[in-house]
Amino acid sequence: MTTVADIVQGQDLAQLPSHSTIRETARYMVERGVGSVLVMEEGELRGIFTERDALRIFVATHRNTDFTCLADVMTEAPQTLLPDVRPAEAVARMAEGNFRHMPVVDGDGRILGVISQRDLMASGAGC
Repeated sequence: MTTVADIVQGQDLAQLPSHSTIRETARYMVERGVGSVLVMEEGELRGIFTERDALRIFVATHRNTDFTCLADVMTEAPQTLLPDVRPAEAVARMAEGNFRHMPVVDGDGRILGVISQRDLMASGAGC
């Protein structure tokens, strides 16, 4: 049976430090073609920043993207999925929390990847 670990296997993690500006982060996301960035400090997950967050900041709050850092706007301590979670359970957890992206983290806290609703739809789990 497929697990979220199977789906994210081999992902090149999109990650930036918390002092990165929103403009830098947005450029990074566009260049990499990703919808989320893990905010990392000293090898540990501190938060997540998503395309929804970017839209909120760019359009709704009018913050200066050259001076606003990820630390100021990221979702801190995001909910995560364990690698053995089945896609249907991931869909349910994401729907419950209204998430489009969730980090997949093993029992030792090592990040294996980020699962997205798009990944889950492509796997046949549906969203």
